Amino acid sequence: MTTTVVKAEIKTEIKTEPLDHATPVKGEVDEEDEYIVQPKRPRRNQDMSMARNCPFLDTINRSVLDFDFERLCSVSLSNINVYACLVCGKYFQGRGQHSHAYTHSVQVAHHVFINLHTLKFYCLPDNYEIIDPSLEDIKYVLKPTFTIAQIAALDISPRVYLALDGTKYVPGMIIRNL
Repeated sequence: MTTTVVKAEIKTEIKTEPLDHATPVKGEVDEEDEYIVQPKRPRRNQDMSMARNCPFLDTINRSVLDFDFERLCSVSLSNINVYACLVCGKYFQGRGQHSHAYTHSVQVAHHVFINLHTLKFYCLPDNYEIIDPSLEDIKYVLKPTFTIAQIAALDISPRVYLALDGTKYVPGMIIRNL
C-alpha cells in the first residue's frame, strides 16, 4: 500500500503496510486534515466486568488439582501453551477455538482454566481472563514462595511428630535400628 502526503508543495511517498489492529483517526495538525493510524483499544470496561463476575468459579474442584505432574497436554503431549482445567485437573494445550482446551470446555462443560506458565485464569469458551482474589491459593500451590526467614527456620527448629505407635520422629529423617 502506498500513501502520498502533500505538504507545502513537497510531494513525498511513504510506504506503509496495512495493520489489522489499526483504525484511521482524523486529527488536526497545522490546520490541515491528515489521518493518523492508532491501534484499537480493547473494551476494557466490558472485559473487566466479565472478569470479575465469572459464573463458573463455583465449579472449581480444588481436591483434584495436582500440579506435580509434568506440564504436558493430555491429548497432544505438547509442553507449549499448556492450561490446567480447574474442574477435572487435566492439562490441555491452547485457548483458541480449535485447541484441545477449548474442545474440552465445550464437550464436558468445564469452563475455568489456568495457564501454567503465566498463572492467569481464563474462562473458556468465552475466552476472558478471570480476576478474582479467591484464586490466589491455587497460584500459591502451583508456584509456592518462601521468605528467607522461613527457609532459615527449617534448620533451626525441627518439628517432632508422633507415629501411630507413639514413637517420635522428625519428617524427612530415616533412622535405622541395628
